[in-house]
Amino acid sequence: MSHCLNIAALLLIFLHWSYSIVNPNNESANMVIYLQKPSSVGPRTWLAGVNCLDQITRIFFRKRENLTRSPNIVMTIAKNMSTPAAQIQEAFLKVMMDAVSELQPVHKRYQMRIVSDGQRYFKYKINQRELVLADYYIIVTDSLLRLDNLLLNYVSHMLSWNPGARFLILYNNATNRNSADETATTIFKVMLEHFYIHRVGLLYATSDTRYVFMVLDYFSSSSCRQIKVKQFAECQDGKVVTKNLAALQRSLERFLSSESLTNCTFFMCASISAPFVESDCVLGLEMRIIGFIKTRLNFNIIQNCEHESRGIQEESGNWTGLLGRLNEKSCDFIMGGFYPDNEIITNFWVSDTYLEDSYTWYVKLADPRPAWMALYSIFQDLTWAAFIVMLLITWLTWFVLVYFLPEPPESREWSLTGINSMAVSICVSVNERPLCVASRFFFISLALYGLNVTSTYTSKLISVFSNPGYLHQIDTLAEVVEAGIPFGGNEENRDWFDNDEDYWVFDKYNDSADFEPLSINLISVERGERVILSRRMYIMQSALADNIFAFKYNVFSSPMQMIMKAGFPFLYDFNMMIRYMRDFGFLNKIHRDFVYNNTYLNRIDKMRPDFKEKVIVLRMDHLQGAFSILTVGIFVSIGLFLGELLAFYICVPWWTKSPPKKRQRKRANGRKRKRNKSKEEIVIYWNEIYAQKDVRLTPLKRRIVKKQMKE
Repeated sequence: MSHCLNIAALLLIFLHWSYSIVNPNNESANMVIYLQKPSSVGPRTWLAGVNCLDQITRIFFRKRENLTRSPNIVMTIAKNMSTPAAQIQEAFLKVMMDAVSELQPVHKRYQMRIVSDGQRYFKYKINQRELVLADYYIIVTDSLLRLDNLLLNYVSHMLSWNPGARFLILYNNATNRNSADETATTIFKVMLEHFYIHRVGLLYATSDTRYVFMVLDYFSSSSCRQIKVKQFAECQDGKVVTKNLAALQRSLERFLSSESLTNCTFFMCASISAPFVESDCVLGLEMRIIGFIKTRLNFNIIQNCEHESRGIQEESGNWTGLLGRLNEKSCDFIMGGFYPDNEIITNFWVSDTYLEDSYTWYVKLADPRPAWMALYSIFQDLTWAAFIVMLLITWLTWFVLVYFLPEPPESREWSLTGINSMAVSICVSVNERPLCVASRFFFISLALYGLNVTSTYTSKLISVFSNPGYLHQIDTLAEVVEAGIPFGGNEENRDWFDNDEDYWVFDKYNDSADFEPLSINLISVERGERVILSRRMYIMQSALADNIFAFKYNVFSSPMQMIMKAGFPFLYDFNMMIRYMRDFGFLNKIHRDFVYNNTYLNRIDKMRPDFKEKVIVLRMDHLQGAFSILTVGIFVSIGLFLGELLAFYICVPWWTKSPPKKRQRKRANGRKRKRNKSKEEIVIYWNEIYAQKDVRLTPLKRRIVKKQMKE
């Protein structure tokens, strides 16, 4: 017991003494001392690793997607690594730096980026629209924990992070050289499951100077999507052991280019959003596109369609909806009429655009106009005003003509002239017709004008009876707010209004389930209970398309793309097929078939099986306008009659009224003046009247003429 206590005391003294020597101020104790065998230390060991890494880099970094720029390479610098891994890392970095100044270039030109674990790396958002991602990664490590720490806390936080790039890892650990296959499988599994990296090459040190080069064989026609380790080459003392380096390079290139979708099965998650994805998970515009791609690339899909939104990112960083399932790797790609915004593009990958649609607000259709209002609305207000002015001008003109021309005195009254003008202007025959030739020309021209107006108005009446039209239609969001109608739509569409000009829309936007563009919610729109932001193509194929109103302007025009997790290895293949479909007009054909066939024919055949030809049946409602006009005319005529009585009998001042005797004297004097009228004027007046043989005189006029002749 005392012996053990002595040993513990000596250890404490030794640790305190060593701490005081190595780090007296506790400022630079960021180092680790590893004890190595003499054979594992020296230039021979690290030079072999540097040369092997240099040769394998030239073979492995041949990307199938042709680049139109210099490739970007990222190299990690890890602290506190054991030798010879630390020496290999330092020496290879020097080789890459010297390649820039080579007089006779041996290495391919790269754009270098370096990331170190000496300081925590934070990812900052930038406003750059297109960021050039990294193409190749070189990582030198000596443990799985260090590799996972580099990728998780540093490399994946870079703005140029690209899990779809090619990763080359050099693993050198003196205590773990006899388990190459097990360690390689573990490394590939970590890269695939934790970081969704598929293109991985591993240079594994099996001795001080011997390395084995292995790659992840994950996509193969025989056993697709299963982790397998494929060994390609060995490197001894810095040289690749092979008889023909060119043959090895071609073999590796064929392997890397032979990543095939044949016999592979992918999980597709789709949001039911007609007409892009129908509820049966078979029909739909996007389903036709993915079916075409699947047939050409010979892969299989397990599709799952449900009423699920795209999803948004919460404050905690987690994703909801289908994006959350995509982030959890339960789906390989998602679709359903999605438009990826900037936040989506930052965290996920998207395919090329294959379709396009527009969003707008949908409100209740205005109520039909009453028949009487429709009769008035045949012409504009200015036209009605012009008719009234024309009637007044006609009234005055007729009165002037009758007053100054030799017409019977009985037709010179204002009321009679006005009634005749109104009757002729609406093409109604009257008894009091002019006798003078000049008046007749005016009468005929006025009758023709009235005939034209009446025929035009009558022809418009037919269309008004069949389609009375609608009242004022709400067609702006400001009117919606003024009317107090709630509005909203899908939650991911709310971000479109997150700007200075549309904050009032953003604050009042409702993203609850009642405002999702579904058939049951569109019924509420038809009733005027809410306003919904929806796609035009979705509403076009709905049975309620004719019962709701769409704003004429588009709130947003969105391209449609597939969304997949960053690192999806066959995004390039998908995009190439989409480009082929666009070049050969296949996408345009899908759109035309929908617009001209599905929208109209299917709406009649499927959604409206009881559709019949609309027959207009005239009812009492259609006669409301005519009876209204008749009622107005009756009241106007009564008013004019009463006004005439008031003007000529009641409203005459009492002092102007002459006694009966005076009135009798005036009448007698008038008779005398008529008797003294010259016979020549009577003859002239008589000849002018009877010169028009085709004019039929009323009995009243005949009595007047006979009486004058007798006198």
